[in-house]
Amino acid sequence: MKRIVAVICVVLLASVVSFAQAAQPAQGGEMKKGEKKAEKKKEAAPKSDADIQKCITDKFAASEKLKSQGFSATVSGGAATLTGNATNAGSKGAATNIAKSCGAKPVTNNITAPPVTKPKKAEKKEEKKG
Repeated sequence: MKRIVAVICVVLLASVVSFAQAAQPAQGGEMKKGEKKAEKKKEAAPKSDADIQKCITDKFAASEKLKSQGFSATVSGGAATLTGNATNAGSKGAATNIAKSCGAKPVTNNITAPPVTKPKKAEKKEEKKG
């Protein structure tokens, strides 16, 4: 019984400490309202097509699973078009996520992937006659 009480106390103490730490302002103190708005504006500034395309190709090259698949991206007016041949559907989805993370809006994914096959249901065994 004493162990259970001790475990509960440790859990409560840990959660109080984590909540207190989460409530602390970020390093460097609190930001003023004007500073927050300025920071959001910097993030919201549109990237050039060349910047978006470079970001996408750099991330493709940095990915162990995607770099060997030879995907390519073109960007025009902030819209990315992806092309290539994927080894699986997951790689195709990962390429889309990378393009979006680089600021491309919208993303047209023309990468071809093999069809996803559903496993076949096991055939029913014939009942033995007895």
